[in-house]
Amino acid sequence: MTAPRRPDESMTLLTTMMERPLDPGYQEAASRRAAAGLPRATSTRTVLVIVLAILIGFLFAVAAQSLRPKPTAAAALKKELVTRIEALQKHGSDQEAKVAVLAKQVRDFEALSLQQSGGPDLTSSIKNLEVQAGAVPLRGPGLTLTLDDAASTETDANAGTRPSGGFQQGRVTSGDLQIIVNGLWGAGAEAISINGHRLSSTAAIRFAGQAIIVDFRPLTRPYVITALGDSQGMQQLFEPSFAGLYLSQLTDQYKIRSVMAGHDSLTVPGDSAARLEVAQPVGPPVGSPPTSTSTPGSPSGTPNRSATPGTGNPATPSSQEKPS
Repeated sequence: MTAPRRPDESMTLLTTMMERPLDPGYQEAASRRAAAGLPRATSTRTVLVIVLAILIGFLFAVAAQSLRPKPTAAAALKKELVTRIEALQKHGSDQEAKVAVLAKQVRDFEALSLQQSGGPDLTSSIKNLEVQAGAVPLRGPGLTLTLDDAASTETDANAGTRPSGGFQQGRVTSGDLQIIVNGLWGAGAEAISINGHRLSSTAAIRFAGQAIIVDFRPLTRPYVITALGDSQGMQQLFEPSFAGLYLSQLTDQYKIRSVMAGHDSLTVPGDSAARLEVAQPVGPPVGSPPTSTSTPGSPSGTPNRSATPGTGNPATPSSQEKPS
C-alpha cells in the first residue's frame, strides 16, 4: 500500500523555503557555533540593524524636510492679508452689534421724549414707520429657503461656466438670489433676510468676482433666505411663479441644492444701514402751544418766540422788536 501523496508535493521550492528558511551556509555556520558552545548569532548584528534603522529614518526625515515647499514672500503676504481681513471683519461685526444696541437706546429716548412733551403719543406711528423702513428686527411665522452649490462643484475644479455671469456650473450666483428674493416678495413676504442681512429698499445683492455680497458684506454658503409671512400661502404662490420655476430649473439642470421649510417663529434683524439722512419739520409739532408774537405798540413789548420742534417748550428769543 503506497503512502498518501502530500498536497504540496508539487511545490518543492515553497516547501523548502517554509521548512528551511535559513540559507544552508548560514545554517552550517550557526550549527558550528552552537556545537562550540557559542550563541548561534553575534550581538553585533542586532546593534548594526538598530543603527542602520536610525540612519535610514534620519535620512527620510531630512529628505522630507528638504522637499517641503519653503514659504515665499507672496505666501507670507497672503497670510498677513487674510489675518487682517479676518480681524477687520470681526471688528466690523462688533461695531454693528454696538450700533444696534445704541440704536435701541436712541429709540427708547425718543419715545420717552415724546411722552414728556405733552403732545400726542407718536410712538406707535414711529414704530410703524420703522417696521416699513426695515430699521427694527421682526419676529413671526414664515419660511426658510436654503440654497447651496451642487455637491459636484466642491470636487470638480474644471466645471463649465453658466451661460451668464461667468460663474461655474452648480454655483449659486447673485442673480439667482435676486430672482428668488423678488419671487418671495411677490408671494407675500413681509420681511426678508439672507444669512442675517436684512433686505430693505436700499439693500442690493451683487457679486464681486465669485463672491456674493449684500450691502458690501460678503455672504458664505449655504445661503439661508428667511422670509416672514404666511408660510403656506407663500409656498403656494411661489412654486408656480417664475421664481419657483427658475429654482426648479437650477435644481434639475445644475444640481443646485435647495430646501424650503415653514416655521412658526422666525426672526429677521433690522437693517443697521437704515438711518435718517436728511429731514426737517414741515410745521410746528402737533399739540405744541401756539407761537406768541408781539405787535408794534404792544405795552408789554414781548419778544417773538418760537417752539423747538419735538419738545413743545419755548425756545430762546429769535428776534426782538425795536421800540417805536
